[in-house]
Amino acid sequence: MFCKNCGKEIQDGTKFCPFCGGKQDSGAFEKVEGFVDSIADKADEQTDKVISGVERAFDQNRYQGGVRLLKTDRSLLVYILLSIVTCGIYDFFFVHSLAKDVNEACFNDKERTPGAGIFILMWLISWAVAMFTGILGTTVASTFGRVVNGDYGAIIAASSTMAVPMVIVSIVRGIYPLYWRFKLGNKLQRNGNEYGLIINENGSTVIIWDLIGILCCCIGSWYALYILIKNTNTVCTAYNSKYVLNK
Repeated sequence: MFCKNCGKEIQDGTKFCPFCGGKQDSGAFEKVEGFVDSIADKADEQTDKVISGVERAFDQNRYQGGVRLLKTDRSLLVYILLSIVTCGIYDFFFVHSLAKDVNEACFNDKERTPGAGIFILMWLISWAVAMFTGILGTTVASTFGRVVNGDYGAIIAASSTMAVPMVIVSIVRGIYPLYWRFKLGNKLQRNGNEYGLIINENGSTVIIWDLIGILCCCIGSWYALYILIKNTNTVCTAYNSKYVLNK
């Protein structure tokens, strides 16, 4: 962990910074953040074993002197097309690959960006909750509708509740990605300075565009993702130039 006052690295669980004496008690948000990140790390351990095996098949030509060249040509258009073709499955691989490269390029940061594991976990949880509420809601609604308006009323009432599970899936799956993008945006800007880069967009910029996307058919969300892809390519290019290509 790092001191909240002076920014120096200190031992986890330290109450007072040994350098500046600043108090390090974590607030409620920091505790929740740490809990979520710990779950993400555990989820990533399992998914990394599976995805890395597939990824290595496509990484054979991305090595220079035994050191892996980070990908610098990610494209929003390619991401959209592959996500459509694979019915969203590519999104998990994309997150895994991007997080892996960012963590390698920003190795001095001491802050790990979670990969696809937590996204898969949130996807499973959201569908489990949606199925439970969908079955329960449909059963209750159809029973109530039958009592009030007979069989016709039961059909109408049950049909009207079918949208509820999809709303739940969208909400649960949408919360963590916003947090993930916010953290990633800040991380890229912060580590850009390590390479002498000027990255104007941070996590707040990304969140603002994501929120705009809610109001304008996801266009803002696509632009938020474009910002992250662009800045990731920039940082990875700087890493390759400094640590790989010069060897």
